[in-house]
Amino acid sequence: MKWYQDVYNALALLNGKAHLSKIYPEVYKLRKSRNDTLGDNYEEWVRNALQQNSRGKGHDCFEPVKLGSGVWKIKKKL
Repeated sequence: MKWYQDVYNALALLNGKAHLSKIYPEVYKLRKSRNDTLGDNYEEWVRNALQQNSRGKGHDCFEPVKLGSGVWKIKKKL
């Protein structure tokens, strides 16, 4: 599964909106449950998935609640 899909699923489990500090552990659990690779920099991958799929880029399925706040939400369903 791709990172953006895991981030999307994590946010869905968190009622569609959450701070990065809540998103990271959810993504971690999802990937670990499938024995997917994480790496030491998985938090960077999470942030990258959010940024590359928001503001008209990629799947455009995420949006920050407020720029710089660390809070993200699902913009549209995949």
